[in-house]
Amino acid sequence: MPRIRAASIDEHKELTRRAILDAAEELIGEVQTAEVSLGELTAAAGIGRTTFYEYFADRDDVIAALVEEELPEVITRLIEGLKSTGTAERLAELAVATVEFVVANPVLGVILHREVPRLGVEAQERIMQAHAGLSKEMASLYRRGVEEGVFRRLEPDLAGRLIQDTIMSAARTVIASTSPSQRLGSITEGMRGFLLSGLRAETRVE
Repeated sequence: MPRIRAASIDEHKELTRRAILDAAEELIGEVQTAEVSLGELTAAAGIGRTTFYEYFADRDDVIAALVEEELPEVITRLIEGLKSTGTAERLAELAVATVEFVVANPVLGVILHREVPRLGVEAQERIMQAHAGLSKEMASLYRRGVEEGVFRRLEPDLAGRLIQDTIMSAARTVIASTSPSQRLGSITEGMRGFLLSGLRAETRVE
């Protein structure tokens, strides 16, 4: 174990675990990919491999734990921070806030919008579960919009995929940009218009 001063064994273990997670976050932020080696990770955390395996099964376990620790709280803040009152506007505002989060927290942005497919199945499932609060809110807003007649009626799974894919495409475009903060406004504006136009209920002509 690393030489970390702590008042108790439990505190020492928590500090060691925190050191591993912080090292992973820092490394991913530096290289903009989750493809960091275990050697790089343990070196950055100041521990040996034997110690690492006392806390995590592998690198994917660390990445999933990082998302589980941070994402649910982020999603809660995004939802609670919505200012719009109309259903369509709330959905659009939440979509924009989700993409803006990619710029505000590039590490989680890279993991969620580019790296997840490269992770193992178990890690992907854990990340999906951590992301469930956002999916649930989006689905709720869509259903409400259909009931109010502002959104067209689509099969729920199709609507969910269309909304998610639109947001993911915008987020990935931001991540791939050489100047994310400069392009953010135009990308989110385009996504917002595309999303609302696609979901808008058709107007019948008598």
